[in-house]
Amino acid sequence: LINLIDSLGLCERIFVHSLDDLNRLKKLGLVNNVSIFPHGFLINQLQKIKNENLKPIQIHKKRVKLRIATYGFCLPNKGFEELIRAVKILKDKNFPVELNIFSAIYSAEYKYYSDLLFNTIDELDLTQHISLNCEYMEDDETLNQLNSNDLIIFPYQKSNESSSAAVRHGLASLRPVLVTPLHIFHDIDHLVYYLKGFTPELISESILDWFRSHEKSNDMFDK
Repeated sequence: LINLIDSLGLCERIFVHSLDDLNRLKKLGLVNNVSIFPHGFLINQLQKIKNENLKPIQIHKKRVKLRIATYGFCLPNKGFEELIRAVKILKDKNFPVELNIFSAIYSAEYKYYSDLLFNTIDELDLTQHISLNCEYMEDDETLNQLNSNDLIIFPYQKSNESSSAAVRHGLASLRPVLVTPLHIFHDIDHLVYYLKGFTPELISESILDWFRSHEKSNDMFDK
């Protein structure tokens, strides 16, 4: 950013998503032309789901399986491979789990990553337990799909962005959300649960801990 200060100083207005971004520019001398533009939520669709479709999540000992979803562009930094391997660990421990990945292909340049995910699912013999949907969907369809799961996970491995649009879809689905301990989730840290780390082992351990802490609760929205 320091190389862009002169150019940014010529702008009438600079919009940033977070207080951290605002303070970062302030330290570089940009103050009067910087404003916060909060990252929004899909309020209309959220209200529709809340009024028509939302059902309390109940986890019982006889439950068939825990339905987990993840969402976002099919990019290597999103941690989908690590989440797939975490599901393998859970299956090896005889923990009943299903993973639904909603991940549109970002561009032809990254088609290889979706191929890698499909191959990983096959190699780990998880085709009966993991679905990978790489199609683009309308927002209301995405929210309805996410809403049908028990838990939403964003296992990002790294990010240079300061705020996540994908995680807001997860939150708008009105389902509990788990994220990795990255700065990109800092602005919504009071709304999410944090995974213990980034590896398949830590992700699977976090899922088990979350499940056990909510197993006896009929209200999974209590945090």
